[in-house]
Amino acid sequence: MRKRKRKFWFLVPSFLALAALIYLILNFAPDSRFYISTYFISLPYLFFPLLFAFLFFLFAFVFGSNRRGLLLSLFFVSYLVLRFNGLRSLFFLLILIILFACVELFYVKRI
Repeated sequence: MRKRKRKFWFLVPSFLALAALIYLILNFAPDSRFYISTYFISLPYLFFPLLFAFLFFLFAFVFGSNRRGLLLSLFFVSYLVLRFNGLRSLFFLLILIILFACVELFYVKRI
């Protein structure tokens, strides 16, 4: 197995997303809204994409694979979205683990 070169430019968007995430957590209440004209954006709609971006770029850098970074970040964010919506059963975590393990095995066996 050949060793992949790590892409250090993945750290820049990861740290930017982390900085935006920390700023969002420290300076805004969880129920605050951002108003743009007559529309508003609730805070979780900003939190989860920022968390996804941070985890994706971090895991892509650590594992050296965009696919594994995408799968792990989707796993963590989907688990947190389920918990945010009140689905806290151990069964949902087990289903997510099985689902993402099957997707990873599909790509490992296929390639």
